[in-house]
Amino acid sequence: MPDVDSFDYGKDRDGERTGESHAYDFEANYGDDKIVGGEEVDIVLYPYHVGYGTNCGGAIIDKRWVLTAGHCGKKPYIRVGSKYINQGKKVSVKHSHVHPMWAAKKKDHPFDYDFQLLELSEPLKFDENIQPIKLAHIEDMVIGKVITVTGWGNTEENGPYSNVLRAVRLPIISKEHCQKVPFPYFRGTLTARMFCAGFAEGKKDACQGDSGGPAAAYDRLLGLVSFGYGCATPGSYGVYSKLAKVRTWIEQTTGIQFD
Repeated sequence: MPDVDSFDYGKDRDGERTGESHAYDFEANYGDDKIVGGEEVDIVLYPYHVGYGTNCGGAIIDKRWVLTAGHCGKKPYIRVGSKYINQGKKVSVKHSHVHPMWAAKKKDHPFDYDFQLLELSEPLKFDENIQPIKLAHIEDMVIGKVITVTGWGNTEENGPYSNVLRAVRLPIISKEHCQKVPFPYFRGTLTARMFCAGFAEGKKDACQGDSGGPAAAYDRLLGLVSFGYGCATPGSYGVYSKLAKVRTWIEQTTGIQFD
């Protein structure tokens, strides 16, 4: 069955199609915000965002559970509750549950199943700066929907990391369109556990140090920063792991039924 996010369900009120053909409309509507091309933000706006080790992000989904990328590896702690990379409260990771297919020898793509659940050593105390985010369903994956990606990563390719949390807003791009990117790891190889977002002309993107960071829309977590070709490279897009495809694994591992 083809991927749900390879189709444009949406027609806007004028009956026109939405999607990458209107990427410049998103550019006009959302300004020239600098992760690459983003803006500094306060943690109160994204209280689900956590730092994982020194070079990855993650998202709180429960008082004892955080989601991040499989490729981030296993690190001893997360930091929560601060927009500053080194100032959040440190919480130890009790156990890392990397998706069992991440290490499979025969995968369709090196970044397939790029998921990891972090079981915390103590429950988080929720307040205005520390909150969980709901998980997306497959019907949330709509081409043209604008996601917000947050992180402390590089503000330009090979540039410095940001000390302050940044956010960037990007439209979801069709899988069909993204498969045509002529760079390694794209070229028709993207799997059902992936989706793409960004602008064909570049300018805005996640970057190194943003890995595992949340990609959210309408108060639901759609994905995690997985990989790309450079950062904000013209003609390319960022690729995100698609949480809706692994909800069963998340619920089985955590023992929690998410709405």
